[in-house]
Amino acid sequence: MSIEVMRQVRNALVWNLNTDLDNISACEQWAKILRKNIDDLDKAIADAELKWVGLTDEEHHEIVLFAESGDWHDFEVINATEAKLKEKNT
Repeated sequence: MSIEVMRQVRNALVWNLNTDLDNISACEQWAKILRKNIDDLDKAIADAELKWVGLTDEEHHEIVLFAESGDWHDFEVINATEAKLKEKNT
């Protein structure tokens, strides 16, 4: 799950929690579960952000060399950079 998706889910849960559910006795348990889910999503977001791995100096150099080779298009440099980051962060 991407960080952005986790944030969207968290925001939806917060919105549901802030509705008038606590005034309905049958929904109090649901409100308790929503609070736990929000806490779990906050932790998952923090964990995912901490696990981000960027490019090394050597990898930067490889991309610069590729870009300077003259045999490329902008989207190819972007795709190569994105592919390397995805490889490192999965």
